Formats: sequence, C-alpha cells, structure tokens
Amino acid sequence: MPLARSRRPAHHRVPAPRPSRVKGDMRRLLDMLCALHGSIHRGARDAGSLVRCAVQAQPDLGLPDKALPALSRRDGDTPPTATEWKRLGHALEEARDTQAGQGGGYLDAWLSELRRATGLDDVATDILGLAMCYRLNGHFEQLWDDLCENRSRGPFLCEDISLLHMLLGRPEVEIAAALAPEGQLRMSGLMSVDEDGDITLLPRLMALMNRRARVVGDIRSLLLGQPRAATLPWDAFAHMGEQAEIAAKILTAAVRDHASGINILLYGPPGTGKTEFAATLAAHVGATLYPVGEADSSGDEPSRHERLADLRCSTRLLRNTSSVLLFDEAEDLFTTGLFEAPQSYSRVFFHRLLEQGGTPVIWTANDLDMLGPAIARRMALCIEMRQPGVAVRTRLWQDMAREEKVPLTPDAAATLARAIPAPPAILRNALRSARLAGGDSSMVCTIATGITQAASAGRVVVPPAGGDTRYDAGLVNADCDLAALATRLSRPGAPQAVSLLLSGPPGTGKSAYARYLADMMELPVLQKRASDLLDKYVGQSEQQIAAAFAEARDTGSFLIFDEVDSLLGDRRAAERNWEVSQVNEMLTWMESHPLPFVCTTNLAARLDPASMRRFLLRARFDYLTAPQARHAFERFFDLPAPEGLNRLRTLTPSDFALVVRRRALLDTPATPQAMLDLLAAECQGREGSQTIGFSM
Repeated sequence: MPLARSRRPAHHRVPAPRPSRVKGDMRRLLDMLCALHGSIHRGARDAGSLVRCAVQAQPDLGLPDKALPALSRRDGDTPPTATEWKRLGHALEEARDTQAGQGGGYLDAWLSELRRATGLDDVATDILGLAMCYRLNGHFEQLWDDLCENRSRGPFLCEDISLLHMLLGRPEVEIAAALAPEGQLRMSGLMSVDEDGDITLLPRLMALMNRRARVVGDIRSLLLGQPRAATLPWDAFAHMGEQAEIAAKILTAAVRDHASGINILLYGPPGTGKTEFAATLAAHVGATLYPVGEADSSGDEPSRHERLADLRCSTRLLRNTSSVLLFDEAEDLFTTGLFEAPQSYSRVFFHRLLEQGGTPVIWTANDLDMLGPAIARRMALCIEMRQPGVAVRTRLWQDMAREEKVPLTPDAAATLARAIPAPPAILRNALRSARLAGGDSSMVCTIATGITQAASAGRVVVPPAGGDTRYDAGLVNADCDLAALATRLSRPGAPQAVSLLLSGPPGTGKSAYARYLADMMELPVLQKRASDLLDKYVGQSEQQIAAAFAEARDTGSFLIFDEVDSLLGDRRAAERNWEVSQVNEMLTWMESHPLPFVCTTNLAARLDPASMRRFLLRARFDYLTAPQARHAFERFFDLPAPEGLNRLRTLTPSDFALVVRRRALLDTPATPQAMLDLLAAECQGREGSQTIGFSM
C-alpha cells in the first residue's frame, strides 16, 4: 500500500490530526516549509497549502501569532499580502534555526542509523526522511496531500520529482537518480515505487515507526529479527557427500570475500531437511543465518511484495558482514493464491536481484518447476535434498533423540529407521511429541508412523523389505555360485559398474542376496519398489526413475529395484506412450550408471528384450532343494525334518519365516508334523520348480 491514510474530496478542507510532538520530525517539517516558501509565489495555490499547514501546526512549530496572516486569509483560499508572506517566511526560518539548535531527535536517530547501515547518500537520506515524516507527522501528511491535490493527484506519497525538489531543495536530477530502479533507495529495500509512481516504505520499518520504537544498539536487530541457530551437527549431513563440502567451500569464500550474487538453491520434497541443512551449513562456515520474508510486520503471512522488500533490505543491511540469508519456499514468489487474480511477475527483475545481491542467500524450494531453468542457471550451486537412507536415518534418530532428551537406544534407532522411511522434519516432530508426553521409543514409532501416513496422503507406511532377515547362503538355490560371485565383486579393485538381474519365484531370496552383496561391497543400500517410482501424472515416473539413479550416484549407494517388471515391461505390448518412455528412461540410465545396481523380478519373461543386454550378470533363483529344505526346517523350527518334507518341492525361505510367525500367533504345537502341515498349506497351488541356466 502507498503511504496514505485516507482519501478526501477535492477542496474539502479538514483539520489535520494533531500528533504528539516527536522531536525531529517538526524540524524536518520546518526545513521543507522553508524550502517551499522560497520556491513559490504568494499567489500560487501551493502558497495557500503552506499557509494552512502553518496555521494548523502553529503550536508545534513554535510560530508566534503575529507571524500568521490575518484571520480572513488563514484558510489559504485568499493569498496573503506581500508583507504577510515575507513575515511568515522569516518566522519559519527562525523556528527552524531554533529547532536545529536543540539537537537531533527521534527521526534523526533513525535516519542516522539507517544511513550508516545502508550507505545512503545525502539526497537519498533526505527523501527517506520525507517519507518517514509523512508517516509520523499529520501536519506534513496534510501538506503533501494538499500539494498533490493542487496537481490533480490522489492523496498518496508519490514519485513527483518537481514537488520533491521544491520541498527538499535538492536538484531534480539527483532526486530522480536516488529513486531510479537501480538507485540507492530501491536497492536498499527501504523504499519501493510501484508502476503508478506511489512510494511505499518497507513494511517492517513502517511498523517500527508506528510503534515509536527506539534505536537501541545495532539497527539490524530491529529490522532483521533473530538469526536462526543450527540444531544438527555437520556430520548429520554426511550422506550428502561432496555436494555439502562444495557448498561449504563456496559459502566460506563468499562470506570472506564479500562476494556479490552468490546464491545456493536447496530443492526437494517437503521435510527432507533443507532448512536444517541451511542452518548447519551457515554455522559450519562461521556465518550468522538470518531468515527473511517469513512474516509481515504484524507477524502474519507476508505478501510477495513484503518478502522481496525484506530480502532487498536485508541484503543491503548485511553487506560486508559474516552473514547469510535464508529464503524459504522460494517458489511462492511465482505462485498465486487460491483467491487471488493471476499475476504476471517480472522474472527479469528477479534475475537482476539474484545477480546483484550483496549478501549470500540460501534459497529453498519444494517445486523446482515453479522457479524455471533461468533461475537455476543463476545459482552458484543447486543441491537436491532427498530422503536419507536407513544408515543416515539411524544416525539422525540418535542425534535428534539426544537433543530432545528422549531415551532411544542404538538398536531402537536402527529399528525405527528401517520401519519408518520418514524425512528429518517428521523425526523431529515425533521425538518432540514423545518428550512432551514422557514416552519412549514405542511412542515415537507410533507418532512418526501417523505423521508419515498423513503426509503421504493416507498411504500406509511400508518399511523396506528384508531389513531384519539374516542372510543364509545355504538357503538360496540359484543357477550360479552366488557366494563366489559376492567374493569376486567385493575384492579390492573390483569394478563397480555392475548390473545384475535376479529372477525367480517370490520368497526365494533375491532381495536378501542383493542386500548381502551390498554389505560385502561395503556400500549403503538404496532400495526402490516400482510403487515408489510409478506416478499417475505423465512424465513424473520418468523423473522419479532419473532421481533414483542420481541419488544412488550422489550418495554412493548400491541401488536395488524390486518388481522391475513394472518398470521394464516389453514395449511391444505397450498401449500408451508413457509406457514406452518409462522403459526408455530406465534403459538410458541403466547403460550409464557408474555404480552397482540389482533388479529383481518374479516375471522375467515380461521384461523388454532390450533390457537383457543392459545386465552384465543374470541369475535365476529357484525353490529350495530337498537338502536345503531339511536345513531350513532344522534352523527355523529347531526340530528334526520329517520324511514327508521331501514331497514339498516348491518351498522358499520366506515360507519357513512365515510359518514361524503364524505358529507363534496361533499357538500351534511345535511338532514336526504340525510344522509340515503349515508348510504344505503355503505350497498349495504352486507349480513345480523350473530351472533356467545361469548366464553372464
């Protein structure tokens, strides 16, 4: 909103509200009245405005009665005589000199500090003082509005160069330069000028003025608010690898050298730790992090204009300091609210803001598409924040639990990390709630599961498969020596660009072997189901596939795709274009991925023929052999294997694990025959075992 309190019909005179006297703004009003008096003729309409202002403000200005025109000419509609006009001018000058001898006041203190903090010159400082006086002094507001009315304009503080020249006595060319888009006032963020020429002060500054806030200490603390402290240590983000280290090096140099135009973008789904990482990054390089544009001057939701004004002002205030700015939810600058009219925002303006910023800025965004490639190109660094893996989540659970003072053992943290694939923000909320309720790890799990499910639009949280099952090579029936293969791939210097296809019936140990192989190669596991990657919107599945490969590459993880037949289906049977493009995306990334990855499927015959050429190794898993079935029976049930076990030819390791759980639930007697009956029920309806040769 431009600086105006009310609209008045033309020529309708009302007494100005008498403000409480604030030392400093009356002296500035006297300065402007003296400048105006020396610039106009007594018969001009502006002279009438000056007379009305002097009459209404007489007590505050300290003018004697004899200095004012005769009563019949005090309304300003009748010009004063030459003598009255000259006498009024002398009285205004004497009052100004008297005020100047009393030293600075409230307004002067603010202007002095703002000038020191932002580097404004004399002309820009005078214009800013005029705008602040308009806000603080009802007499000057009335005078300005009358002068605008004389020019057939509305009662707003506006970019009227000639009028500002008359009131300030500054050259018009210097006033125009100070108010230009690249001028000091707009670049400082303290003042903005809209397309109609209306002038607006920084809302936060206006609020402080209205509250008559005193300047105590550094003015930055009043305009910027409190800095954001880090809550997590640097090693909590070790999973980000080289990108985190690069960000630290860039930010260190930018703060040290006071470089301009340094912007770092953190993007990714909500809750992946973007804001937490920004705070930790700033603390790691020894900088103070100030959030900007999070609330308006009243503590409510800020508008786009208010967020940008805060950013520009903060950038100016913090130049040449060891500070960094945080601008959260950057895509909000280019979106329109539900009940707002669509707007066309100037990206050129935003690009210039990025390139000229004097203080490093860390931007966060959930929706990268809203920003566009032109903005991404102007960033010094862009980092995609992803959901951390199980090992990282385990460490985060422990770090956050210690901070929140919630009892959580390492084993409990590992169990929770496997069971709840939640981002850091959800973990912290769950721990905080558990602390308030005096709960333990069980309560934390319940709370985190509920939040995760709600954040996933009600989708039930499914933990990664196989995390709690100990791998037993003796329970795997494959058409190759899997133990020898694991030893060969995990030897020092072994190539890592290895791709494997593990096929076979459900429950035969494909995913368990993939995780075992990752352990042997000492690589963290990144496991993706087809349901994690497929999306109902066109193009989203391809993006999810690309993101999975990119995440594995960035984190150095062993990538596992379960149910890959849903991602690599035969294109000859495709009915929709996206089914083809989805397979193409998978094939492209499979061919160039530099790290090991495994695809598992129960339906190898449905895979696209071209995908087979992308797998360096392929292995077929089958049902347990008779000796393996006996070994499994003795291991899982701690009982001797009955003779009838040989007749069950389609047993898998998961059958035995399931029967163990079912027996405990139903309290079935632990006898060889009872266990055999339960296993037989699991095998019903399965076809006989088939064997396919191993190929490399």
